[in-house]
Amino acid sequence: PPCTGCTRGVQRLLVTLKLLPAEAKLSPGCLLFVQYLRARSIKVVVFDMDLTMGGGHCGEGILKEDAGAYIAKASPDFVEALRALVALDFKLAVATNSDPAEYDLPGQSRESHILGPDLATALIKYWCREALPKFEVMVGFDPDLHDDPRLLGKSHHMRIIAEHYQVPFEEMLLIDDSARNLRNTDGWQGLLVREPKVGFRFEDCQS
Repeated sequence: PPCTGCTRGVQRLLVTLKLLPAEAKLSPGCLLFVQYLRARSIKVVVFDMDLTMGGGHCGEGILKEDAGAYIAKASPDFVEALRALVALDFKLAVATNSDPAEYDLPGQSRESHILGPDLATALIKYWCREALPKFEVMVGFDPDLHDDPRLLGKSHHMRIIAEHYQVPFEEMLLIDDSARNLRNTDGWQGLLVREPKVGFRFEDCQS
């Protein structure tokens, strides 16, 4: 029998030539995730950053020299999911409470620290550069730093994303490690990350 590597190489080639569907090269866990999305008619997949894209947590920001350690904690399932979502033409976005306003906190600046959409961009660019253009919108917003009326969960983020993509809330999914962030009255769907120290796992779809 052909070696596993050869089999996968042929499989990738057939997918590229459109002789096999893109799902053919997905792992069983990733295929389960895609089926989960399609069963719920999801068009836009939105990821939280800290403890979702991986096990890293930036708090109010991290020093730029520590960004490598944060990026290294990316969840393998998150990385594989990105590649699949790009191949299957899902729309992508980021909704994080890591807010660019934190650059203005005492002792911090854009020159010394990295956080929010900038950090999410660095992580995605490192692990799956081809996915970055699919993230047309990244919302970094901490309600505690603004005078805006406080909305339920991450409703503020999701409304901005829905407006950008012009899709109904029902076709959007937020993946987040906080059940509180998933609460909403708009109708968008939520998926809870169960192991924040690891980040998103395909097993979360089965919980």
